[in-house]
Amino acid sequence: MHIPFRNARIKPIVVGVMKYSGFLTRHLPVAAGATGNARYCYAVWMRHFVNLLDFNKGKIPSEVLELGPGDSLGAGIAALLSGAEQYWALEVIKYWNVERNLRILNELVELFRNRTPIPDEKEFPLLRPYLDDYSFPSAILTDRVMESTLNPERIDQIRHEISVPDDPVNHFIKFRVPWYQTDIIEPGSADFIFSQAALQHIDYINHAFIALHTWLAPAGYMSHVIDYSTLGFTRNWNGHWTLTDWEWSVMKGGRKFSINRLPHSAYLKLHNDFEFTVLKVKTVEKHNELVKSQLVKRFRNLSEEDLSTYSSWIISSKNR
Repeated sequence: MHIPFRNARIKPIVVGVMKYSGFLTRHLPVAAGATGNARYCYAVWMRHFVNLLDFNKGKIPSEVLELGPGDSLGAGIAALLSGAEQYWALEVIKYWNVERNLRILNELVELFRNRTPIPDEKEFPLLRPYLDDYSFPSAILTDRVMESTLNPERIDQIRHEISVPDDPVNHFIKFRVPWYQTDIIEPGSADFIFSQAALQHIDYINHAFIALHTWLAPAGYMSHVIDYSTLGFTRNWNGHWTLTDWEWSVMKGGRKFSINRLPHSAYLKLHNDFEFTVLKVKTVEKHNELVKSQLVKRFRNLSEEDLSTYSSWIISSKNR
């Protein structure tokens, strides 16, 4: 017999109910992840960037698009300091602010000037994917490239655009909040699309993949880190698969977003259905304590692989 909310934690339910209140929501802190830390942003971008170089013959992407940048545009600013010419930030809620972005820009400039090694798993143990080599990618980001990307006039222009983010004439930094329409970006213009633990928050995931396919250039690449865990909603790390849809709706409460509860195999299928070629996959496994009888009907056919896949990194290209 199914016992409602048996695996649920009380605190997420209380917070979800509180967020139905407009008054309380206005007074609750608004935050999304760790991207207020410049070294974290540097580590995120460099992981995606270094892995991309293994597949695109060492070419620095020109137009970069990020889904869900969170508390700052730090990873995108790092992309610009690596040589990208334009960065698009797509978010549901505008978490960042000018002061934070300016601080992170200044700190990132120093990290690049110093050719700082990529922060490893000792500094950020939960940040994926892990790399085999955390040294600064000087073979691609040569002194000549760095001289160009860190040119004082270029940095001043990026700083100016951060200060006036809504100016339509901005060249380096553009954003859309919210980003639901596919026509907000020119079709086939993005060389590289990446996200760090963002896809699992998108409920209308099919629509998102239509947009990704529309925006990505024929020779472009995507790199996504996806978190399949319950994010603290339940006692088991994968306990969200023991809750019915109505229970999950109550758990979500008035949150703008939570997680879509899709397993790893569903994302691989989405890549295939929307004509992306998966080039490499790295998964993080975690012990599964659930048995099939605990799963609700919707998730009862999940494989043992899905039930034990805690997170993944998927890099793909667009089928031509």
